[in-house]
Amino acid sequence: MIKRKLRNFMRPIVRFFLYYFYETSYTIGDSGKLHLGERVAVANTLFNLSSGSIYVGDRTIFSHNVMVITGRHNFYDGMRASLAPGVNSESWGGGEEEVPSSGFDIHIGKGCWIASGAIISGGVKIGNGVIIAANAVVTRDIPDFAIAGGVPARVIGDTRKKQKVDQ
Repeated sequence: MIKRKLRNFMRPIVRFFLYYFYETSYTIGDSGKLHLGERVAVANTLFNLSSGSIYVGDRTIFSHNVMVITGRHNFYDGMRASLAPGVNSESWGGGEEEVPSSGFDIHIGKGCWIASGAIISGGVKIGNGVIIAANAVVTRDIPDFAIAGGVPARVIGDTRKKQKVDQ
């Protein structure tokens, strides 16, 4: 009897923490530039929207500690743009001349799996049904149904050649 009452008391608390743990993301920049499809799982993903928008297709899942980063810093003659001679920016980050506010959109297709620790940099398109391996750094486009891994990420396989696991 006590066990049942304790279970009924604890169930909503545990459910809240599990939801928070699996569905919490961090957004830097204008959150209106983040477009998530249906049933996207974010598992504490960081979305940086400083230099573009991010579009994620339906049923894509992000494992823990993924970073999707549009932010860029322009450099001129080996210096951050805001530190170049003649530039007097009031922003600590350099303002628009250093950090462009657009032009580095990220598109991630539907049914993708982005594994733990992956980093996706601005200006790339990831196709449908793609697996990005753990700790991969995506700096260029990845075609549909690819398995990509490495630093920088490159295609290392095809998801259509995976066999179903017997139950």
